[in-house]
Amino acid sequence: MKLLKLLILSIFLTGGLPLIEISSLHADQSEQQKKKRKKKKKKSSKSSSSKKKKKKKKKSSKKSSSKKKKKKKKKKKKKTSEAGDTAQTSSIPEAIESPDVTKKSNRSNSAAYADELFTLTGELEASNKELARATRYFNETKAQPTPVSSEAQPFFTTDDFEKESRLNPDNLYIQRQLGLHYESKGDYDSAKEVYLREVRKNPQNPDSHYFLGSLYANLGEMQKAKFSFEEALYIDPNHGATIEAITMFMDSQEEKDISNDLLMYSSKKAPEGPAKHIANIREAMAGNSFIEALNLAEEATEKYPQQTVFVHLVGENQLKLGRVEEAKRSFQRAIKLDPKEVKPHISLADLYFEQGKYVYAALSYSDAVFLDPDNSDYRYMQGLSYFNAQEWGRTASAWEDLLNYRPNDPIVKSLLPQAYYIMAVEFNRVGNPSMGRQAFKNALSVNNNHSSWLPGAMSVLGKYYRQKNMYNESLVAYQEVLELTPNNADAYRGMGITYWEMDEKQLARASWERSLEIKPDNNESKGWLILSSQGS
Repeated sequence: MKLLKLLILSIFLTGGLPLIEISSLHADQSEQQKKKRKKKKKKSSKSSSSKKKKKKKKKSSKKSSSKKKKKKKKKKKKKTSEAGDTAQTSSIPEAIESPDVTKKSNRSNSAAYADELFTLTGELEASNKELARATRYFNETKAQPTPVSSEAQPFFTTDDFEKESRLNPDNLYIQRQLGLHYESKGDYDSAKEVYLREVRKNPQNPDSHYFLGSLYANLGEMQKAKFSFEEALYIDPNHGATIEAITMFMDSQEEKDISNDLLMYSSKKAPEGPAKHIANIREAMAGNSFIEALNLAEEATEKYPQQTVFVHLVGENQLKLGRVEEAKRSFQRAIKLDPKEVKPHISLADLYFEQGKYVYAALSYSDAVFLDPDNSDYRYMQGLSYFNAQEWGRTASAWEDLLNYRPNDPIVKSLLPQAYYIMAVEFNRVGNPSMGRQAFKNALSVNNNHSSWLPGAMSVLGKYYRQKNMYNESLVAYQEVLELTPNNADAYRGMGITYWEMDEKQLARASWERSLEIKPDNNESKGWLILSSQGS
């Protein structure tokens, strides 16, 4: 019995294990089949929803949609093939793994996100470029301009010029640039050393003698300048630069004599040269034969078209004959030929001044000041032109510079405080009293004896207001003049002109009659009275 029991127990034990394994395998297979069915249902629902979405979308680009369809077809084929493979290998549990499907879906989603992110960043960069292009002027940070002196600052330093001179010791014209640089800095001794060295090295070059003569002329040493110019004309009687220079020596009698002597010297050595023509033109002008002088100058201009002096002489003779517009064109042409020649600038400035075009006269005098800053006469006329043009700030600037050259000029000591005082009144009128006080202090700093210039300032202010049609202010200014100087004939005359423009004819005549009582002779009021009687 015991053996039988042991046999039955051993059979039961050995047969029980495979039954358990088989049942467990069946259970696993059933669970896997359920999972497959659920996944197929999800895929079918997703595909149907995606198709509905695609139908709702607009067909914007046929190429992109066709590509997407092809990709989806490929994906479907892959999925069906994988599904078939899984179905065939359903007995193998390792072949059916849900993570594979999730990985592929994650990869496709990440690729789509990456593509979308790429396009968005591209659009963002493009918009940033457009924004930068549109706002490039707003983003630029410009440096604030710093005030500089009226004289032009040199581009090269003294060391640069000296280094270039050392590297090119045989180049006369580089040495000339060094000399001109020294002159612009006021170092005339160094400039003289340069020119003397070049005369010693190049005694047969007329330019070297001309450079030295020009320096002596700028320093006012006219006799030394004459000797240097003679050497240049001895080598080349028709040396253009020397002849141009000596024809402009007309400021004093000494300069005129030197100029005539040098022209005669050149004309003897070259009877048909430009110096002979200049001498003939000047001789005709001295005899008041301006038509003959004009003809000679025009002939010389045709023969020597690049000689500025002949074009300038044409303008001078045209002006003597009353051909103002033609003279203006001639002076402008001479300036265009040689902008560095001072004389045409002065002739044009004088012409504008005589025409009453004071702003243009001041600009031309400014050009002359730039070319010859040490000439105080040019600075005076520059300031006077601005004063007559009622440009008070520019007047003050020009005459303040003039006081550095002529600190005790009596006319400037009288007129410059007037300009400052008018500026003070105008600053107060427009509501800037602090600037007005400063302008009045400037007037007193120039001339603290206000009684010598205040009546003149008020008289100028009366004229200034009248020209601006501010008649009441003009009358007040003239009344201030009469309170300071009761017998001022010019104030009564100015007041009469203001009344006349206000159509107060009786008051105007009374003012002019009072002016004539105070000053019977050389009085413009007489002309105004005659004009008023004709008008009535």
